Amino acid sequence: MIARFSSSPWSAFARLATLSMAVQSALTLLLMLVSPAGAVAQGRVTVRSGDALSLLAERFGVSVADLRAWNELEGDQIQVGQELVVAGADSAAAGSEDASATGGPVYEVSAGDNLSSIAQRFEVSIDEILGWNDGLRADAIRVGQRLVIGTPRHRVEHRVRSGESLSRIAARYEVSVRDLRRWNRALGRRMLRADETIVLWSERPESRSESVGVPHGGRLIHGERLPRHAGYVIRDRDSAYGTRETNDAIVEAFDAVVASHRRAPKLRVHDLSAQRGGRMSGHRSHQNGRDADISYFHRRGCPADGCGFRRLSPNDLDAERTWTLLHAWLAKDQAHAIFIDYSLQRPLYQEARRQGATREELHRWFQFPRGVGFPLGVIRHFPQHRDHLHVRFRCAEGDDECR
Repeated sequence: MIARFSSSPWSAFARLATLSMAVQSALTLLLMLVSPAGAVAQGRVTVRSGDALSLLAERFGVSVADLRAWNELEGDQIQVGQELVVAGADSAAAGSEDASATGGPVYEVSAGDNLSSIAQRFEVSIDEILGWNDGLRADAIRVGQRLVIGTPRHRVEHRVRSGESLSRIAARYEVSVRDLRRWNRALGRRMLRADETIVLWSERPESRSESVGVPHGGRLIHGERLPRHAGYVIRDRDSAYGTRETNDAIVEAFDAVVASHRRAPKLRVHDLSAQRGGRMSGHRSHQNGRDADISYFHRRGCPADGCGFRRLSPNDLDAERTWTLLHAWLAKDQAHAIFIDYSLQRPLYQEARRQGATREELHRWFQFPRGVGFPLGVIRHFPQHRDHLHVRFRCAEGDDECR
């Protein structure tokens, strides 16, 4: 059959252009479905915090150049929540909790495999394999699929603190420095930077520490020593043990102080708990890893070894810096109680209001101005607390015997 075209040259040109565009579209579609190696499945992965093109490339066994080409990326910059095409990865492989993303021991399915043969090979049950691999169906495994065999590791996003090293972080999460570098290719061989986030996978529970019983009659399991910090001095490291959550709350609050007040002097941190908790000389409480005694910021300056435990009048208290510390705990609802002499609550109350605390927050956070005997308020009076504050943190989630 011979196609008949209009005698108009412009009409013929338009028809040819339309035909060319149709052919181009068909070729584009064909290229999306077929590669030189054969059929290619298209999957998508949603970028999570800590992801980088190099990590995604390693996870799915492709190159960074491939990821750039499939997603029309000019550089390596990607954003959390962004969806990326990963050719050769179906929705199971590119999901947010695939086998390789867990960091657990991984087995790649070969031709002829089924769950029964894999279970026999590793001396585990089919139910265990199904439990380790969310969404896996026993009748739907495929060649090349990656399965977790063994207890999967959980993903951790660790914010680097000043003075931390890769070896210290590796020891904390019971992984190797080599793994940390493999999971965070952007690190290269450079030194860590404070406040950057690194991603890792660990079999260790988020926290092994456990607070048991009440503060005046309890104990501490797997107590962890409070780490050093640029914002404080620890008086006695043998009595500076707490739960992981207690230590994290203290460190994060002092991070906030250092970030907001560059010239702030150090404070003195006295007792938390003994390594295994229990009775501590000079204290009725401090027995289960949730209590800490900390000095106040002084308006008239402090020596190099930190603001000591000195009885203060309201005029002597540096309310602005002290409030930054307290607010870090109160805003996250981490403190069960903060014991402060009633006379020092007024300047702190005024500072909180100056910084925008709402009426409801003031009512919930402060015993002041309702009197020494008023029973409510996170910040409340206790005798002999004009020279230091005593913070008691809430029981951590999972500490079932904490009271």
